[in-house]
Amino acid sequence: MRSIFKKPFVIFVAFFFLIALILRLWQLDKIPVSLFGDEIDVGLQAYSILTTGKDYMGNNLPVMFHSFSEYRLPMQLYLAVPFIKASGLNEIGVRGAPVLMGFLSIIGLYFLAKEAFGKKAAIIAALFMAFSPWHFMFSRQANDAGILLPFVLFGTYFFVRGVKDYRYLFASAVFFGLAIYSYAIASLFVPLFVVVLALIYRKNILRFSPKKLVLPVIVGILILLPYTFLSLSGRTTQRFSYITVAPKKEVIAEVEARRKWSNAAFSRVFNNKVVVIGERIINNYSKSLSINFLFSEGDPNPRQSVAGYGLFYHFDLLLILLAFWAVAPGFSKLPQEKKNIFLALGLWLILAPIPSDLTQGGGTHASRLILMLPPLILFSAIGLESLLKGTHNVKGKLVMGVFVLLMVFEATKFFQSYFVIWPKESWRAWQSGFKEVGTFLKANSDKYQRVFLNNTYEPMLPRFLFWYGYDMKLFQREFVDDKHILGIYPGFDGFKLGDKFYFGDLKKPIENLALPENLIVASTEKDVTDPYIFDNPRLNLLDIVYSPIKSTIFYIYTGQ
Repeated sequence: MRSIFKKPFVIFVAFFFLIALILRLWQLDKIPVSLFGDEIDVGLQAYSILTTGKDYMGNNLPVMFHSFSEYRLPMQLYLAVPFIKASGLNEIGVRGAPVLMGFLSIIGLYFLAKEAFGKKAAIIAALFMAFSPWHFMFSRQANDAGILLPFVLFGTYFFVRGVKDYRYLFASAVFFGLAIYSYAIASLFVPLFVVVLALIYRKNILRFSPKKLVLPVIVGILILLPYTFLSLSGRTTQRFSYITVAPKKEVIAEVEARRKWSNAAFSRVFNNKVVVIGERIINNYSKSLSINFLFSEGDPNPRQSVAGYGLFYHFDLLLILLAFWAVAPGFSKLPQEKKNIFLALGLWLILAPIPSDLTQGGGTHASRLILMLPPLILFSAIGLESLLKGTHNVKGKLVMGVFVLLMVFEATKFFQSYFVIWPKESWRAWQSGFKEVGTFLKANSDKYQRVFLNNTYEPMLPRFLFWYGYDMKLFQREFVDDKHILGIYPGFDGFKLGDKFYFGDLKKPIENLALPENLIVASTEKDVTDPYIFDNPRLNLLDIVYSPIKSTIFYIYTGQ
């Protein structure tokens, strides 16, 4: 015990990692304030696999999961299964895997940094990632971005080890291959990055015989065979067709607008589809690397960023600049191994925004830009390590002490905003209210012949299935389609599940649907704009669902 306390630095590091763990687990079921639609889908698919061996659309152990709106990559959905088994169909079950993968990414970054820059830089980098706003956001929500990081980090780490020790190249191939199944952006980034790594380390790699080099490649190809077959069917690219930066009709409309005043041959050189698409991509790319996005404003989507905060702290900008100032002048004199790793990190940062920048809004889309995080964290860690070298005298120690206090202050300010202010500011983006509806229905729906649920606030069906804990075998037998049918029941347009649950749009006056055998969930946004209708003696208001700021979301009522 005494030997441990002789190592204050170890205690210091352990203390802060413990805080990072506590922060990631604390109120995980309450913050973010609700499960967003994509998180609901993760839990529902995992629950379906757990209870039926199929996705909820009835496909046996799929490589691509068929969800209501699209096909989804499988990694996060399968990783959620043991957490749903252990915790149940709830927030912890859905968000458990991201917490675990978040810590694995910290470990992966530590090993990569240690291999590249030594133990001190590795510890700093791991601590920086543990408290990074960008990393923290995606360690507490079921978003593919947090699932992808450890695969890319360990794939890179084992590649760097593998150019020295051949055996590690197999592990690198496995991790890079599995990354493709984690998040769609990896399908473009990983092949490009692997080619870049191979070019940078070509002299090291060519020391191995062609026969040896082919074997890890074969491993990677075998892992990706199912993905390749699905790509040929168009399932893996379906999502991109919806979010591309260059939708055909929109691009054509912009070109025509530009040619409104001149359609001469010379004007067409500057006003055509190639130029329009190129400008959009360049505009996205410049936003991705901007100081505003990274250090000041972050993602405009409140699910992916806390208002008023960048994805990095302000001190990170200073440290990153310091890292370049410390490394650049003597770069040519560095050992080749160090040159290679700096070149790899630089090209990593250059390549990382490309997949996101090919999509609409991709220039400030924090989850699609998540692969920018590791190289920037490493540069920030190098900057602090260089700053620590100046603490050999009292003045240097004083400057370092003040800087550390500023770092702690800024990080503490972020976490205060995250846990106290952000939940109230972002509730609508997280689509609050469905848990309360599902809980009420589970306890009371047996008393009624029919249940009518509003489907206009957000798609109700998946949220109902999740919070109600619907039998997925029964769902697979009952579900036909979710297209709305006019007049499927008098006073209601929509679709039904079985003979009891109806999802759709209440027709006004909504009082006509209120019968003693009917239970109705109406939204305040569209259906019940005047709460005084419940003064009507024919209506029996059973419950009101409120938002975190006490505004009404749903009314649950029946007829007398």
